[in-house]
Amino acid sequence: MSCIHYKFRNNSKHDTIQFDGSYITVGEIKQAILNQTKMGKAPDFALQIINAQTQEAYEDDNQLIPRNADVTVKRIPTGTKVSKSKLAANSTSLDMYKMSNSLLPLTMNPMVTLSPPLSVCRFLVT
Repeated sequence: MSCIHYKFRNNSKHDTIQFDGSYITVGEIKQAILNQTKMGKAPDFALQIINAQTQEAYEDDNQLIPRNADVTVKRIPTGTKVSKSKLAANSTSLDMYKMSNSLLPLTMNPMVTLSPPLSVCRFLVT
């Protein structure tokens, strides 16, 4: 029985995937990690596999990784699944950002303070 040791980039604990043979493909590692960690069948992120020693990312899912290798796993958002509440929150934040940046040239002087328009005050209160 062969194995691959992996850890998520921001986790210090290593986990192991066991397989038969001398090599395993990157795609098989990704699928095994999703199954082992119970992240779901169709996550809203992709997994990037990185060689822990050389810090090179495996780009192709058909690339072979030898047994007993150490890899680091990084989650990358795909942006395919966005809930309505997140979409609404992002658009509201973007609108507020645009309004605050439109006032930026007027507020270069630290002694000048501007109050937001009345419509923004109503938005912030509710």
